[in-house]
Amino acid sequence: MTVAPGSLRIGTMGWTYKDWSGPFYTPDADRKELLRYYARVFDALEIDSTFHFIPKPEVVTAWRDRTPDTFRFTAKVPGKITHERGLMEAEELLVPFLASMALLGDRLGCLLVQLPPGFQCNTGTWSRVETFLKLLPASDFRFAIEFRHASWIKPEVFELLRTHGVAWTIQDHPRIMPIVPEITTDFTYIRWMGDTEDPRINHFRESVVDRTQELIKWAERIKRDILPRVDTLFGFFNNYYSGHSPADCNRMKRLLGLDTVTPDFDRQLSLF
Repeated sequence: MTVAPGSLRIGTMGWTYKDWSGPFYTPDADRKELLRYYARVFDALEIDSTFHFIPKPEVVTAWRDRTPDTFRFTAKVPGKITHERGLMEAEELLVPFLASMALLGDRLGCLLVQLPPGFQCNTGTWSRVETFLKLLPASDFRFAIEFRHASWIKPEVFELLRTHGVAWTIQDHPRIMPIVPEITTDFTYIRWMGDTEDPRINHFRESVVDRTQELIKWAERIKRDILPRVDTLFGFFNNYYSGHSPADCNRMKRLLGLDTVTPDFDRQLSLF
């Protein structure tokens, strides 16, 4: 099938890793300009820092101003909501978080609700999820939810997400969840985590795990089973997938027939 570039948003989880200095960024790159450099290569980025704190307005507007109109951010919902409060009494934190992220304007692609691995499906947690989903202004923002316990893999969960227009997050993480390519709304969200305990990955400067066959299978799955059913796909690589997420992003883009960019940050990078 023909893939429309605008319907595929492939990027990394985070962008400020010290190990990327040299392999991706120039060693003397200004840290304040890293996002601007990143956006010359990829058109999407998952922000992890919002899990730890609600960013100040000036921080969010700086993210917006350092990226082109075609760029898209996704961001994690604060951990105080998902992990500390377990989705209970969430509104007082959710409202200021959404107000902050709204400053990204059209550059905001999706917000990710990531639940802890110990959050199992039972009567009590089902009620919490159902109540929380009702709080989400799905007409104003796109939301994806990442369950990280296999007890949530059941038809009634998928139907609950469809009812509220929230995407089931597809994960590639061998220790937490199986790959479940379920589609519950008009977009999908994929997170390529890899094995965060893989002893071979002790730095993020280059790929040290050969993921070629996995990426080929993923590209086939995306083209055959996923893209025909959605308008947009957000997909993000963690450094632990192979050791260096920018390389994985461009490998996946090539497999999907998308153009890749070799940035020239005062020199041509050989990695890609």
